[in-house]
Amino acid sequence: MTDTRGRLNIDAGEGQWNLSGSIDETSALTELLSRAQHSNLVLDLAGVTFINSLGVRDWIRMQNEATRQGIAIELRRVSEPIIHQLNMIIATRGNSRVASFYAPYACDSCGREESQLIDVAANAVGLANLVAPSITCPECAAQMAFNDFPERYFSFLVPETPRPG
Repeated sequence: MTDTRGRLNIDAGEGQWNLSGSIDETSALTELLSRAQHSNLVLDLAGVTFINSLGVRDWIRMQNEATRQGIAIELRRVSEPIIHQLNMIIATRGNSRVASFYAPYACDSCGREESQLIDVAANAVGLANLVAPSITCPECAAQMAFNDFPERYFSFLVPETPRPG
């Protein structure tokens, strides 16, 4: 059964909640916390195609409330629009843990461009050093090139250091 909130759909998956569509002012994300199991909430964000400024505000509210309630949030298959927000606005990260995410790659040999799924644990060393994982093109088997600046795109994985002050 699909729970529709404005332009956002929420479907139960196997041990997780699958979000798809757009996150905006109608999404009521804080209500997702009631679906946590044993103080854990797993969100699959592969289907999220857009998030506006009011959606970002709602996302931050959800993160803050999860912290207040002691709910750990795991983010899986995080789509590029959400990655961009995690990189631009530190508060969107909350205390969430990103398990996997999509990143842009392009093949210079055949011209194929697509988002590739990156597993954080399997690529922990390289990602910690802001190095893009090697990806083989599914079309021509050539090496694909990461299609962004690694130090910018992967910055959401680097813990924020407190500033003196």
